[in-house]
Formats: sequence, C-alpha cells, structure tokens
Amino acid sequence: MMDATVFTFLNMGALLGWSLVLFLLLSQLSVIQSSLPSLIQQLTIPFFDTNDDNVRMPIIDLILFLEGICFIEVGRIAVGQLKGNLVLGIILHLIRMSCLLIVLPAGLSSSSWDTKLICTLVLYSWALTEVGRYPMYLFPSSEMARYVRLVLPIVTFPVGALSEAVGAFWHLKHTTSSLQVGLLVMVIGINSILGPTMAYPALLKKGLHVLMGKKDTSNSTRKKKD
Repeated sequence: MMDATVFTFLNMGALLGWSLVLFLLLSQLSVIQSSLPSLIQQLTIPFFDTNDDNVRMPIIDLILFLEGICFIEVGRIAVGQLKGNLVLGIILHLIRMSCLLIVLPAGLSSSSWDTKLICTLVLYSWALTEVGRYPMYLFPSSEMARYVRLVLPIVTFPVGALSEAVGAFWHLKHTTSSLQVGLLVMVIGINSILGPTMAYPALLKKGLHVLMGKKDTSNSTRKKKD
C-alpha cells in the first residue's frame, strides 16, 4: 500500500512537472507572452536564460529531474512491477538523455532560428506525450485517459523523432568528442531507421484501433497486472 501511494505521488509530481514544462514553452510564444501578467513573464523567462555558457538552462535541469522519474518507471518494468517494453524504455530515455545533455543545451541557445525551432519541437513533443501519458497511470479506469494516451503519440512521436534526429545531425557537425559522436549517431540511426519501421507502426496500430472506436483488448489484461 505504501509503495502504491509513493508511486501515485511520483506520477502526480511528474504530471505537474511536465505540465509546467508545457506551460513554459507556451509562455515563450509571442502571442501568449504578451497576454501574460508581467509577474508571470518575470517568472518564466529565467527558465530559458542563456547568459552563462557554462550553466545549463533551468528548463533542461527541470526535464532532467523529470527524466529521473521516468528511469524509476523503467526500473519498475525491469523488476516486473509495471507492464511495458523494457528495451524500448531504455532506448527511448537514452535518446532523451543524449538530447538533453548534448543537443539541446547548444541548440536552444543557438542564434540560428531553425536550430532553435528544431530543439523547441523536441521539447514540445516530449511535454505533450508525457502530459497525455500520466493521467492513464493516475486514472487507469478512465477511457478518456487511455484514449489520449494511445492517440496523442500518433502525432508527437514522428515530430519528436524527426526533430531529435535533425538536432543530433546538426550537433554532429560541431563536436569532436568520440563519445558524443557515438551517441548522436545512435540517435540518428534509431530515429531514422528503427523508429519508422518498428516503433511507429506498432504505435500507429494501437492509436488507429482506438480512433476507429474498437475496444482496447489489452485493457482488461493490463488492469489485472497493474
């Protein structure tokens, strides 16, 4: 019972955290920023501060913390406490960590508009995916939560995977570190080959199944195992 309570609070914290990330991203849009109270503007702008080249943007540190919760979930999958694809979970979050530590710090602070746009799309895809994912954990019997969880990645997955690959390719031209080169090549290879041929077709099949109004046959099985 205590474990269930702890993980419920972790899920709530993750949902709030990713919702904050999404709000911070939206707050940087000029049409929204101009309508925000000055106090909110003053609170959100520092998350994207790039004044010190030796310090990561606070929004990246926030997402690193949220990724820590995701790694707890991967660990729970590994020990059988959660249903899920362990290999896919490890690869997914390894790609995210590579982007967070290598691509995004340089890309978000770049003077190039298109590079900054690509990196911002990466963050939008992550935030939308996670905001749509955690309600299913908090409300497992909710059909709406499951609908959003399965349908939303139909859009966010290809946008995120393409943006990650393009961002990694861009940074590949600006690094001489063999470790970084290896990680970036991994991101490009997985996102451009394995993502479209293996991960996305399975995801698309589940999402379209729900969109067409067919009952998710894995629902009852998942509830029994949760």
